[in-house]
Amino acid sequence: MKKINVIVKVTDACNLRCKYCYNSESHYTREVLSLARFEKLLTLLAKEYDSIDLIWHGGEPLCAGLEFYQNAMEIEEKIYKETSVEISNLVQTNGTLINKDWVAFFKKYHFSPGISFDGIHNETYRQQTEKTLAALALLKKEGIQTGCLAVVADETYDVLENYKFFAEKGVSIAFSPMFNEGGGKDMQGVSAKYYVEQMQRLFDYWLYDVNGVTVKDFRSYVSMALGGNEKSCSNGSCLGKWLGITANGDIFNCGRDSMKEYRFGNIDEIETISELYRSEGFRALLKGSIARRKQCMQDCEYFERCEGGCPDMAILENGLSERPGFSCDCFIGIFSYIQEKMQAVFDAKTPLSQLNPTVRSVAVKCLTHYD
Repeated sequence: MKKINVIVKVTDACNLRCKYCYNSESHYTREVLSLARFEKLLTLLAKEYDSIDLIWHGGEPLCAGLEFYQNAMEIEEKIYKETSVEISNLVQTNGTLINKDWVAFFKKYHFSPGISFDGIHNETYRQQTEKTLAALALLKKEGIQTGCLAVVADETYDVLENYKFFAEKGVSIAFSPMFNEGGGKDMQGVSAKYYVEQMQRLFDYWLYDVNGVTVKDFRSYVSMALGGNEKSCSNGSCLGKWLGITANGDIFNCGRDSMKEYRFGNIDEIETISELYRSEGFRALLKGSIARRKQCMQDCEYFERCEGGCPDMAILENGLSERPGFSCDCFIGIFSYIQEKMQAVFDAKTPLSQLNPTVRSVAVKCLTHYD
C-alpha cells in the first residue's frame, strides 16, 4: 500500500502566544486554506496514493472554525466514494477551544486529537491551562483517546515529574526539546546534556512503571533496541513520505514552511503530485540530505537507526549537508542508554508483568524468548 502523510497547516492564526513558538515569524496571519485548494490537494493525492494520513496543524488549527472542517469532511467523503482511498485525520491543537461541539465532531469523523500542553509548567509558557485541562477531561469523558506533546523549554523543566502528571491522567506523552526557531531563538533552551540526562532518568522510572503510559520516543527506541522497525519521522528517511501545505497553498517537505529555499511548489501551480518531487526545492533537499547521510554512514555506528536524522533539524542546527549537533547528540545519548537497559532486561529474562505496558507490547511483537 502506497501511503503519504500530509501536514495541513490550515492557518497561522492562533489564540495563544507561546513564548517559544517556532511559528511566531508568520505573525499569526488569519488566512485559512481554501476548500478549493484542499479538494485539489486530496484529488491529486488520491491519484497516486492508496492511503492518506492528514495531520491538521497551525497556528491553532481549530481557529479555522467548525464549519470549515465540516465542509472539509464532505470533500473527504466525496473523494473516498470516488476512489476508495483511505483518509485519516489527526489534529494537533492547544486544546483551549475544544468544547462539546468539537468533541461531537471528533467522534463523528474519527479524529485523533493531539494536545500541545506542557504539564505542570504549562502556565509559564502557554497559559490558559484550565481550559486545556477541561478539554482533556471532556475528551476522556467521551471516550476519545488523546496524547499530549510537551516542550522542554529550559532547564527548570523536570521531565520525570511531568511524566507522572500525565500518567496520573492516563494520557500518553511526547517530550520535545524547544526548537531554535521563531520565539525560541530568543530563549536559552536546554543543553543536549541536560535533555539526555532527563530522558535517561525518566526511562529508568518508566521502564518499570507497570501502570504507566506511552512515551512516544521511548516506544520507537525500545523497538529498535529489540530488533524491531518502529521509527519516528525524525529517525528515518522521511523524503517522499511526507508533505506539508500552508494556507496559501505552498508545499514543503513537512510543517517547516519557514525554509523557503526548500519549497516544492504551490497547489495552484501543479497538475500532479509527482511534479513536486521534480522541483528545485525537493532536489536541493534531497541533494543536501544525501551528502549528510554519507557523512553519518561513514563515521557513526548509529546510522542504521536514525538514517541521518531529520533534514529540518539539520538545517536549523549545522546546515542541511552537515551532521546535526544537538539532535544527533540527544538521539545517541538516549538511544544508546535504552539499548543497554533493554539488553539487561533481555539477559535477565525479566517477566513482562514487571515492565511498562508499552514495553510489553513492543517486546511481544519483537521477541520470541518470552514465554
